[in-house]
Amino acid sequence: MRPDVPRPGTAALARVFRFVVVGLVNNAVGYGLFVVQSLAGVGHTEAMTVSYVVGMAVSFWGNRAWTFGHEGPLWPTVFRFLGANAAGYAVNYGLLNTFVEGWGWPQIPAQLAATAVVAAGTFTLMRLWVFPAARAGRRAAATEDAEEPARDR
Repeated sequence: MRPDVPRPGTAALARVFRFVVVGLVNNAVGYGLFVVQSLAGVGHTEAMTVSYVVGMAVSFWGNRAWTFGHEGPLWPTVFRFLGANAAGYAVNYGLLNTFVEGWGWPQIPAQLAATAVVAAGTFTLMRLWVFPAARAGRRAAATEDAEEPARDR
């Protein structure tokens, strides 16, 4: 017999799905722009900077409006988002330069590897710090969804 363990409901899973979709769009736009710039002869640091800024805009609006449904004050959220992305940019810059200049990797696959690491870190910062009011809303929605089957018994 299995213990009655609450599982995430459809609302919680939908939020995770939306975060993944926004992340894929953000990274596809950012990485696509990086590849185009690289093929045009733009250096890895400059290409990464431009693509990072464009990706940040996609990420902020997509995650704030669609993923988290954040309705808190705009400017404090923007500043937290910029802080999280400044940390992400610093890690991306360090990794990219290590891969390209230190290890001799071609810049396109080097940025792909750096993007994977940075995505995991910025996800964590967004979830825990950038959109805190939405996190509480997700927790309440997940609890509510998990309790729905129990109410039907």
